[in-house]
Amino acid sequence: MTGLKGVALVAAVTLFGLAACGKKGDEASPDAAGVDSAAVQKTVVTTLHSGMTKDEVKSKLGEPRTRVTMDGGLERWTYYAYDANGQIAAKTMIIFDSDGKVAEVNDQSR
Repeated sequence: MTGLKGVALVAAVTLFGLAACGKKGDEASPDAAGVDSAAVQKTVVTTLHSGMTKDEVKSKLGEPRTRVTMDGGLERWTYYAYDANGQIAAKTMIIFDSDGKVAEVNDQSR
């Protein structure tokens, strides 16, 4: 990646990774800098598409907050992001098919 677009994407992913740090569990966990991780997550989620592998998703969003194994070999990963006030502002669920490829992306951003 080169140019301004590449720099912006790297910055967004870096900020998302920093904003995702915090307490474990489902409670709100704002980071010290007050980064709006929901805005970063929304940007990154737009780059996801059907057929991506789990590793490709992890490279963009990091480890999910939760993983649930579903019937038929499906797996659901859930990511939460927080606004600058530490409130949950985005929830993204990704469903993987039995081959481990993205089948559905459900972004519930506010």
